[in-house]
This record gives sequence, C-alpha cells and structure tokens, in this order.
Amino acid sequence: MTEKTESDYYRFMHFDADNARKVLAYYVKYFESGPVLELACGPGVFLTLLAEAGIEGSGVDIDDGMVAQARAAGHDVVLADATDYLAGLPDESVAGIFAAHFVEHLPAEQAQQIYHQAARVLIPGGQFVAVVPNAACLSIMGYDFWRDPTHVRFYDPVALEFFAGQAGLSVLDSGGNPDNHPGAPPPLRVGIFPPVPALADRLGTMMQLAHSVIENRPTGRQGHRRPGRAGRAESDHDEDPEDLLWKQLGQLIASVDNGIQVLQHELATTRAAYERLLAQLYPPNEVFVVAAKQN
Repeated sequence: MTEKTESDYYRFMHFDADNARKVLAYYVKYFESGPVLELACGPGVFLTLLAEAGIEGSGVDIDDGMVAQARAAGHDVVLADATDYLAGLPDESVAGIFAAHFVEHLPAEQAQQIYHQAARVLIPGGQFVAVVPNAACLSIMGYDFWRDPTHVRFYDPVALEFFAGQAGLSVLDSGGNPDNHPGAPPPLRVGIFPPVPALADRLGTMMQLAHSVIENRPTGRQGHRRPGRAGRAESDHDEDPEDLLWKQLGQLIASVDNGIQVLQHELATTRAAYERLLAQLYPPNEVFVVAAKQN
C-alpha cells in the first residue's frame, strides 16, 4: 500500500516551490561538500539547491508522490521510511544530513534515535541540520502546525540540542530562520505616522509678530495712535487688555502644545512596547539546530 498523504496535502495546500527555495536556501551554507542525505526530502527543493551549489546530495521519503516529483527533478531519491533507511546505512558514510520539517512527524523516542543514527553515519566533522516549526510563534503554535494531519508534536531547539548531546554530537548553531519570518498578521500591525512638531518656537514668533502689529497700528478707533508702553504714564501699571488677551492665548496654546508632546511620547512608548510584544509572539516560523560529529 502506497503512502501519499503528504504529497496530497501539499497539492491541496498549493505548495509554493519558490517560497520553499527562498526559505531552504538559508541552510545550504552549512554544507561544504557531499554526500549529503536529506531525510524526508519531499519534492526535492533542497536537493536542487545543493546541486546548484555543486554539492552531491540524495534523499529518502516515504511518500511515493514526493519521490516521483523529486525523481522527475533529476534527483537520486529512495522510496523508504527515513528512519529505517538511515539505520541501514554504513558507519561514517555521509558528510551531512539535512531534515527540514521531518522530526515533528515523529514521537520523541524515534526522534532521539534519528540523532543516534546520524551520529553513527556521519563522517568526522559531518553536520546534521534539523529544521522544525517554531512553537514559540503564536500563529504556528495555535493554528498552522495542526493543519498538517501528519504532524505529531513540537520540538523546541532545546530538545533537539539535548538529543544531539545525548548522541555525542556537538551543537554548532541554532536559532530562527530569518528568511522564514513573515511576522505578525497585517491586521495587527500599526502604521507609522510622523510626530507633530512642537509649537513653542512658532508660538514665540507669532507672539512677537502680534505684539509688533498691535504696537505699530497707525490709528485707533477714534483716529488716534494707540499709546504703546513708552507712551503710557508711569503711574499706569495696568496691563493693556489686548496684550493680556494675547498673553493668555499664548499660554493656552503652550499648555495644549505641551500636552500634545507628552501624549506623543507616551504613544511612542506604547507603540515600542507593542512592537516588542508582536516580535515575541511572532518570531520566525521555523527554528533549526546544527550539530556536528567531532573529529
């Protein structure tokens, strides 16, 4: 009986080969030479990337639909259970092993055995790169992961590092793939608006202009020049009502301007905290661990 669940699911979900190339290209740098074995190679996208880099590669997959696609792309791919196939390889027979979105299809005991077998079949200095969905990403944890009917459980990088150590491999690198980081859904993102500049300087200029206009008016209502401060009697200590009105208006505008600046600062602080929260909730969609066999 053939197995086609995964290939049927890929077809149902309209698999995007171009996006897969962009995401998987990030891992080519971890393999300098072959042969590299890809576990659960799918349609052979990573094998194509290896070939383009001049690195010998082969694959194994249990889904005959996937194997057919990979072979049609010109790759050497075996139709078999990846764990059984790995267990049947000779000691120190491959320079590298790559497994993208494979381990999450396995129970913990079987995943741990993958690491032990990898440690056995890798040549000294050979590397095993495992890539899994990121459980720390809200959209992956709460929705995307469970859409695939063949997924079994999440594996955090810490768990994979533990498996690697138990198998005698040394962890060289781990983290999130920056090329698979769509971020928060668009409805949750906030736009960027330029801050309103402070009005203090403009207000001072406006007040000077208003005062100059008032002081230099040619005539008052009765056809006489309104006396300026210099023309008032020394005993007249009362502030001119018009000057007082402008002064109070300026103080009001300055108070409103100060409130706007405080509000903008508080909004900027809130925005920064919100963006940090989104970054925590929506890190890269996948994480990886690179482990090597010691020389």
